[in-house]
Amino acid sequence: MLDLIEAIRAAVATEASPEARAAGAAACRAILGALEASPGQPMATAAPIDTSQIATVVGALRGIPADQLLDLAIAKLRSALPAGTDVPRVEPLKFHIIPLPQRG
Repeated sequence: MLDLIEAIRAAVATEASPEARAAGAAACRAILGALEASPGQPMATAAPIDTSQIATVVGALRGIPADQLLDLAIAKLRSALPAGTDVPRVEPLKFHIIPLPQRG
């Protein structure tokens, strides 16, 4: 709890960096979640987000074609399924073009 209060204290300082302000906001959310929790119920906690890690991942994925990213996401999701799960084959979308009569 003291680290949350310290993060808030650093965030409200006049010379606080954007990262310190973001950490302070996350600490406020964590304290608010603790105050709003019902007795006997688990608390919802918000983990602080390290934006530098997100920027690194986005930078690494920037050069990868979208179809490869989708294939990777599909493979990852399929690996999370229980063993023996049968995944039905998905047919591609087919659009039928219907000509409209010309007004005129």
